[in-house]
Amino acid sequence: MPLEDPVLNALAPEGRARIERLLAKQWSLPDRHALARLHGVSLGLRDAPPLRSGAPFGSAKDRPQDERYRLFVLLGPKNNVGSRYFQLMLADEAGRLGEEALALGLHSSGRFPAHNWIELTQYRAVQRFGDSTVDLATEGLDLALFEKLSPLAPDGGHMMVEYDSPSQRVTERVLTLGYPQATSPLGYLMFRVGCRSYRDWYISEGGREGPRKLQGFKPWTDGIACEKEERLRQELADFLASTKTEFGDEWGELARRTAGKVLAALDGGSP
Repeated sequence: MPLEDPVLNALAPEGRARIERLLAKQWSLPDRHALARLHGVSLGLRDAPPLRSGAPFGSAKDRPQDERYRLFVLLGPKNNVGSRYFQLMLADEAGRLGEEALALGLHSSGRFPAHNWIELTQYRAVQRFGDSTVDLATEGLDLALFEKLSPLAPDGGHMMVEYDSPSQRVTERVLTLGYPQATSPLGYLMFRVGCRSYRDWYISEGGREGPRKLQGFKPWTDGIACEKEERLRQELADFLASTKTEFGDEWGELARRTAGKVLAALDGGSP
């Protein structure tokens, strides 16, 4: 058992025992895998160095909110096409793990740009630690997570994230009602980390087809980026110029506000 791992040793006893049970099965620590860059890293708006041996997750209660949580990575087996299963867990400043995994997913890497992608088949943005709860979206930590995941899908690659789970309810509503994909919370996060076009995998059959998910593509070249950005700009401008949303349509109003943010970013402003 690789108990010398500093991130594992920084966990509270209950969390460490939970990880050790998983290590005794099909899961392993990331070692030199690309996902190792996330292992023990602070999930915050400001980067923090990975843990060293014997370092605690945190101690000061007044530590900034965006530095109180760290990621824990486990790798699973490969599927039949060579993609690697993984799970991300979130640990708080006391070393407690969230009651459920933050994310389960697949990672692929290969010779060609399109072979490099990351998928979150489950994404639980609301994490519970005993009697406390953190909502990554409310705290602004969802962007921090996507910024750390983004290098795993370089230019020419893509990201996919499910939106069937309860914590993705807003994205589900925005997409189901037919508003532009970039105006959903997940679409906007993908935009902020470099995606410029989308595909909505809305599969009503469910089951073996997997959950509904949003796919965001990163342009491979500057020329492709300009083309995709112009298409996105036109789509959002047309949306905003269309008939205003009905009174009380909170999803439509959210989509319109987000469309304005995306357009401002495309025109050189702050997202």
